[in-house]
Amino acid sequence: MANKRFEIELPKEAVDELHLKDGEQFDIQVSNQAFKVLPNRKTEQNQNQQLSIRRFLIPSILASAFFAFFTIWQNENLVPLTGTNSIATWVIFLGEITGMATFMYTHLQSIWIMVDPVKKKVARRLAPTLFFSFALIQAFTSVALFWAIGYLFQAASFDSLTATLIFFIFISVENYVMIYSATLISTTFMMFLLIITIVCGVLVAMVTNSRLLWWQHNFSFLGTAKADFSWTFNATLMVAGLLWATLIDYLFVPIQNRIPRNWRLILLRAFLTFDALCLFAIGALPNDPGILHIAHDTAANFLILGTGLPMISIRFLLPNASREFFIFSFSTAIGMLLSSLLFYGIHYFSLTAFEIFVLTMGISWLLLLMQNIHELYEIKDNTYSFTLKALN
Repeated sequence: MANKRFEIELPKEAVDELHLKDGEQFDIQVSNQAFKVLPNRKTEQNQNQQLSIRRFLIPSILASAFFAFFTIWQNENLVPLTGTNSIATWVIFLGEITGMATFMYTHLQSIWIMVDPVKKKVARRLAPTLFFSFALIQAFTSVALFWAIGYLFQAASFDSLTATLIFFIFISVENYVMIYSATLISTTFMMFLLIITIVCGVLVAMVTNSRLLWWQHNFSFLGTAKADFSWTFNATLMVAGLLWATLIDYLFVPIQNRIPRNWRLILLRAFLTFDALCLFAIGALPNDPGILHIAHDTAANFLILGTGLPMISIRFLLPNASREFFIFSFSTAIGMLLSSLLFYGIHYFSLTAFEIFVLTMGISWLLLLMQNIHELYEIKDNTYSFTLKALN
């Protein structure tokens, strides 16, 4: 058995997808009772790594030189870490410019080398929404980070040289993270980013308003003018809505190209897109008194409706889903119905408790639905069968 030799015949689709050539050497990576067949391209990987280093170092050095020149021109002995005209201000401003420039360049370059014309067309169409989403995420993350740093290091100031070095470190990290994110763009990465955005953004809004006892009002109080740092809550929902809409396109465009004119999928996609728009609107329309309150509540009610209808009709909309998901869908629908009865019927739940229960159940179900769609359709498109043959 030790002297036996085997060969693997790869399908043409897999060869085209990986840009393989005749006689090319492969590596086999074995782990967890499975293996991956990997092209051996160490030289190309080293070149890409060097290119990535240049991509984040060059804009970081240029931005740092501009920052150093500005601090010298201002003739200030000490530069504050946070606040107006500080290290934080310039990292947020210049980091947004250089970070998004490197992100856009890296992502557009990856689109340019795509072989599949359908995937290339989809990636081009979704690029503007993706860029806008990541620009908001970068700005939101930078502001939140320096808010925390300012809270920890209050009234910290540095001389021009030290300030420039600190600036260079922060902006280099930002640019590298943006380049690395551009190389990871996929449905799985975007789903993970969506979850992290919602969880972290909402938790930050809760913590910063704990002294205001926000739960005595309602969940939407976190985004009103009376709340501290209400922009964190509103920006979280808006970014989540944009990411959600982009993720839906990433999932459904290749699916509908493979299964055209399927009314079940078209209806399911319409529901999910509508929910994404409602989530964006909830963040864009804070629950302040007047017309904004009416618009905010309308968007929230539409989100519940747009989630509840596909939840109870999931067997029709997604018939190939697992039995466990069907049970979870109906259980979640029953849970949302009971929450509504406890709030509207016998007034047991407070408004805050009702909003938290319904939104948590609804968003959890929608995220699990996207995961099921990804597993049922997207992964199958990238899975190929092959035969192992013994040569002697």
